[in-house]
Amino acid sequence: MNKEYIIKDSVTTLAIAIADHQQTPNEINVDTCLDKVYKVLKPQWMKNQDDILCLFQVCQEISPIDTNLVVKCCKLMSKVLPKLSISEENLLKNTISWTLSCIFHFKSSFQHSTQINEILDFYVCTIQTYRNLNINNNRNITDVMALLLQVLQKIENKSVEPHTNIDILTYIKFLEATVVIIKDYDCINTIGICIIKFIEQSINQKKCMQSYDQEVLKCGLQILSQLIEQSKQWTNDNFNKLLPIVLLYLRYGLIFNQSKFLNDLQPSPIVQWENPSRLDIVPMINMTNKRRQKKKRIIESKNKVPNFVTISIDDEMLMNVRDSDFSEDEPCSSNLIGRITIDIRLLAAQIMKKMFTIVEKKLLLGYLYTIVDGSMNILNCLISEVGNSIREPSSKVRATIITAITSIFNGSKIFFAQAQYREKKGAFTTWSETLADYIITIHNTLLKDFVMETRSVRLVLLHCFSSVISNTPYTRLNKNLLKSVLDAILVYIKCEPCDNYLRIGVFRCLSSVFNSELPQFEKELLLEKKTEIVNLCLYLFKETKSFLESDQDNTQMIVRRQCWQILNSYCNHYYGLIENRMLINIAIEDMKYTKQTLLRKSILSCLKQMSAVSEGDDHKSARLEKWKLIFRKLIPQMFAEKDPQTLPILIESLSTIGSDLFNDLEDELVDLCCDELNMFVTCEDQNIQSAAIATLGTLIKYEKLSKNPMYIRHTIDGLLYVSSINKVNSVQEKLAWTLNCISEVLVENWDLYEIEDEKLLCLAKAALSTLDRKPCRACGTRALGLLLSLIDYTDVTGQQFAPLYEESINILINIANGNDSMKVSK
Repeated sequence: MNKEYIIKDSVTTLAIAIADHQQTPNEINVDTCLDKVYKVLKPQWMKNQDDILCLFQVCQEISPIDTNLVVKCCKLMSKVLPKLSISEENLLKNTISWTLSCIFHFKSSFQHSTQINEILDFYVCTIQTYRNLNINNNRNITDVMALLLQVLQKIENKSVEPHTNIDILTYIKFLEATVVIIKDYDCINTIGICIIKFIEQSINQKKCMQSYDQEVLKCGLQILSQLIEQSKQWTNDNFNKLLPIVLLYLRYGLIFNQSKFLNDLQPSPIVQWENPSRLDIVPMINMTNKRRQKKKRIIESKNKVPNFVTISIDDEMLMNVRDSDFSEDEPCSSNLIGRITIDIRLLAAQIMKKMFTIVEKKLLLGYLYTIVDGSMNILNCLISEVGNSIREPSSKVRATIITAITSIFNGSKIFFAQAQYREKKGAFTTWSETLADYIITIHNTLLKDFVMETRSVRLVLLHCFSSVISNTPYTRLNKNLLKSVLDAILVYIKCEPCDNYLRIGVFRCLSSVFNSELPQFEKELLLEKKTEIVNLCLYLFKETKSFLESDQDNTQMIVRRQCWQILNSYCNHYYGLIENRMLINIAIEDMKYTKQTLLRKSILSCLKQMSAVSEGDDHKSARLEKWKLIFRKLIPQMFAEKDPQTLPILIESLSTIGSDLFNDLEDELVDLCCDELNMFVTCEDQNIQSAAIATLGTLIKYEKLSKNPMYIRHTIDGLLYVSSINKVNSVQEKLAWTLNCISEVLVENWDLYEIEDEKLLCLAKAALSTLDRKPCRACGTRALGLLLSLIDYTDVTGQQFAPLYEESINILINIANGNDSMKVSK
């Protein structure tokens, strides 16, 4: 017999049995029919969508008061739930409403706990299916919200007797499952305010909270966490209500003292946050709609909630912290905030981290006093101070608190830039002084905590240090802060046995220090670390050398890459590394390993930076030796490879060589290199092509090339070819720059070259074509002016160049009328 027919027949029999049951109750008959359908039903047999819809409609005809039948129907419908599609939106909403209404007819959760769990599992699966189908019409779930309001009333009314109705825990679990599909702000606000009141009421308990009450509280906090993710607007609007709850449970766990609750929390009176203030570095007033939308996208991209302690930079994982790395073996059973409250405190810390990431930074900074320096000071969780404060015993909670502190700094650089420390304070403390005090307090607390932390929390702390350093104006704090960081963290690179992830975290911190703007006195203090840092890198180069042939994602290779990145960052403030011949030789050797793409990119960036900061006669001989080594051993190899990942960096680094050194190189080295560069001008890879064009613009001005007519002609031919076929923005920008450079060379040495009149006109047309884009207009206009000035020295007739002049004038007038900012060619 046909399998589909068997299913249809059994479903039809069930429908008849339910209809008869509604007239004359016969639960046994319906129960038997449900068992028959469950036995014959195989989801893969149901190929007709109408049969699936029929099954759902038949099951939902069962009255919610028939508890046993409802449970069996839930089991039955869960088998075919995955086969529903987005076209069944109304069916899914009806199923959600039917399942939710069934729960109101249970009298006691103790007698029907298994049945309730069956219904709850089906309800959760239905909600997930609704959500996974990306149904957007969430504003119209009126039936569901009507039932949810009944749930909220029962949660708020704790006087309900357990023998007359189901307990609060079941209601709150159903509410927790439902909120993930609620998008409407009014609905979110209704649910959120009710849960906030419910949690506030639990603070005033007269007796210790039992395990049942703990589960209820955890579900309530989880609902708040979900609502925070659902609506940024709601999170911002209710931040002053959410923050005291989170800080309270984070600091004390399960507490029963109403006096510790901070009602109606207000921001710092220093700034009126409701109105645009001096903290609005880029005010929204007078913005065009396009710019306003762009700023909104930037803010939202910064406010995305990150995964728990997952940290990445430069497309590589620097720290790999997992939940399993956090040990909970600290003795905490005898403390006031014992082990029984760890889950509550962890959940509170995770909610705090989400809020700090989502809420507007300006609003968050207004509450810094409460967070950092008030009675609920979260920094006391990290390190024990004199007094009654107790260090948080759970390493996972401490790590989450640190990620929350990190999120305060991420995206706040424009605000923290105002911080300025002053030794002598007047009667009125400015916001910049207060902000500086907060930063110094956070900085010192994290530094003290680092010394006493576990390995996993140290990894999170290192990332936090990096964020603090990157977003803090240390030049205005006038404190010996950065050196204290280096003194504390460098120890953990040299310890034996040393953890590579810890090393990587320390390296990232070091890079953040040297990538920041350093105060002059700290520059001098950190200069003492030069020998230590260089020797450390040399030691790690030796230690990791055997791994060069391995996979480039090996932790040893990440350590090696980080060494080069540290040296690169160090060159931002200090010169002289170029004189270390050992580093140069190691760099040349490492470049031979073609599989280590990320390592090679780091090395090339470092070599480029070494040259850029070491200009002058003091290091001329060292620089010349380095460039000769690069021209002899590195450039031929990489030009032959044509690797699109690393070759553009090498080509760009050639522009840092300087005219003196370039002219001192042997002719055979220069000729070989420049011939290859001219070939790369027509390369299909746009990154290589752009780099080659830009570098030619720099090199063409050097005497060794500018006085070589043949080379000038070859370069002009290449540029004209690119101008005729390539309209890519990045290439056009470099083309405009190089056209400007070669125009200057032609004007200065016109008598040396034999440039055809037609080519000069083509060069002028090429410069004119770059004016279509704003970034090209400054260089393009200047190049156009210089090239047109040369026409007087040619045999070009007025009839030949008149159209070009006319077109140039029209385009320049149109640009001028558009109020575009650009250089004016004279």
